[in-house]
Amino acid sequence: MKRAFLLVAALTLVLAVAATAVAATKVYYETPFGKVVYKPKRIEFSDTTLSKIHWRHWNRKIARGNGRARINTCNPNCAAGAIVHGTAKLAMFKRHTQNGKRFYGCLTGKMTASGHVYRVEWPPACNH
Repeated sequence: MKRAFLLVAALTLVLAVAATAVAATKVYYETPFGKVVYKPKRIEFSDTTLSKIHWRHWNRKIARGNGRARINTCNPNCAAGAIVHGTAKLAMFKRHTQNGKRFYGCLTGKMTASGHVYRVEWPPACNH
């Protein structure tokens, strides 16, 4: 009986340490231009800049962020497009391991500026 109790206690300790190690693993994000960052405060695309991003649930299965958006409407084309400012709601998901580091593989978001809704998705066709 005493031996079974010690075995259960040891197994519980091992599982607790393993769970803590998994939870403590940092998850990174590779920006569209190849920079690897942890909890990015700013993400730049060719026609959109997301800044002042504050993240919730980072390192978990899905990280959610809120920030500001600067968008080139590219209407009629990007050279003549208007620049509008608004807010952004983001989600990062599809964690994977690459070269011994954990990464979020997908970013999607909705930006609201001047009464219009714009969507962002990186990489393209990365569905939730």
